Amino acid sequence: MFEITGDAIALLNDTDLRALIGRLCEAELRRQGNPVSHVTWGGNQTAKDGGLDVHVALPPGTNVGGFIPRPETGFQVKKPDMPHGEILDEMKADGVVRPVIVDLAKASGAYIIVSSTGSTAFSALKNRKKAMADAVEGVEDASKLALDFYDRNRVVAP
Repeated sequence: MFEITGDAIALLNDTDLRALIGRLCEAELRRQGNPVSHVTWGGNQTAKDGGLDVHVALPPGTNVGGFIPRPETGFQVKKPDMPHGEILDEMKADGVVRPVIVDLAKASGAYIIVSSTGSTAFSALKNRKKAMADAVEGVEDASKLALDFYDRNRVVAP
C-alpha cells in the first residue's frame, strides 16, 4: 500500500488532475453502490467545457455523500491556486454566472472547484467559499446550491 500526498497532487498537470478527480468520483459512486456511468469527464482539457471538467449526474433523490455531496455535482479542476478574484472570473465569465452553475442551482446540486496547487488553511478556505458565494449572488436558486473548494490536501483526505 502506498500513500498519496498533497505534494504529489501538486505535481499533476491539468489533464492528470482532471483524470484523478474523474476516477475518484467513479470510485466514490462504486463504493456507494451507484453506477459509475453517471460520471462524465474526458476530452481535451483546454476545450470549452462550459465550466465543468467532471460532472456527476445521478437521479434526483439518490443518496450520496463524502467527495460527491449532491446527486448533481459539477467539478471545475484547476492546477493553479484560485484566490478570490480568479474564482469570480471562473464562475462569472464576462461578468455573467456560467449557465452550467445556474443549472446546478436549479437542480439543488453542488459546484466544486478543485485546485492542485492550493493548500488552504481554514481562513483561506473560508475566503474561497465566500468568493464562490459572492459569484452566485443574485442567481434565483443560489440558496439551493452547495459550494465547496477542494485543495490538494482535501483531495487526498480519506
